[in-house]
Amino acid sequence: MNPEIRRLDIRGLDYHVNEWGDSSLPKLFMLHGWMDCGESFKFMAPYLVEHFHLIAPDLRGFGDTEHVPGGYYFPDYFADLELLIDHYAPQDKVKLVGHSMGGNIVKMYAGIRPERVAAVLSLEALGLPPTEPADAPQKYRDWMREILSGEPSKVYPNADMLKQSIYKGNPSLPIEIIEELAVMWGRQIDDSGAMMLKHDHKHRYTNPVRYNYDDVLAVWREVSARVGLVMAEKSVLYQRFEAAGRIAEAREVLGIADEDYFVVPDAHHMLHLEQPERSADCVLRFFS
Repeated sequence: MNPEIRRLDIRGLDYHVNEWGDSSLPKLFMLHGWMDCGESFKFMAPYLVEHFHLIAPDLRGFGDTEHVPGGYYFPDYFADLELLIDHYAPQDKVKLVGHSMGGNIVKMYAGIRPERVAAVLSLEALGLPPTEPADAPQKYRDWMREILSGEPSKVYPNADMLKQSIYKGNPSLPIEIIEELAVMWGRQIDDSGAMMLKHDHKHRYTNPVRYNYDDVLAVWREVSARVGLVMAEKSVLYQRFEAAGRIAEAREVLGIADEDYFVVPDAHHMLHLEQPERSADCVLRFFS
């Protein structure tokens, strides 16, 4: 289901926003994950458009949204989201959904700006693995090496090679989804048919700022909205977080009730692509 496209100026960046459904319906903001784009929610959209006006931006440096010359700072996503909400729902407490990186963004935003969020649903997102102070020196070294090297994005000789690369990273996805992702994620760069991924290669650079999970928990404790969590049964993240007790901890801190916790069977991390109907059903059950 193809979206309608809107271009917005968000903090000086040309933002590409995907929309589905009647604008008179309740608004549901949907944020994609790392190396993904907003259009990938098109597979869930048919099951949701009768109930919601779906708003799915390509976040800065992803999809068809403008790149940032100097690199990326994670809190910028919170400020970008604030202005998107100001544009579409300036007077409302909003409903948010996020997958992976997008899920981490929406949960953090809900704690930073609790007065603006009515409910938030996280798909396969519970923060990142904690880091240690001893990690800091090497993280700075790696970041400096990468940012100063000017390493270019990988070039694929043709669309088939790009599809093979996407399949290698997502072997559980059906081939028809891989073919659509190659169009959503890739762009042709010359008359030979050579392709590159649309995302800014700088997103792959090491983050020099150490991830502090204690700070994340402190922000989560400020969330006043209803919170839901969806995990994928075959996801490595689900298995790892379950074994480490991270899911139980997050549910306690965020107040996630039994009826707001879902595990999608036969799904891996990209559950919105692999099991879009079941993923959409979790959305409908949570927001009903």
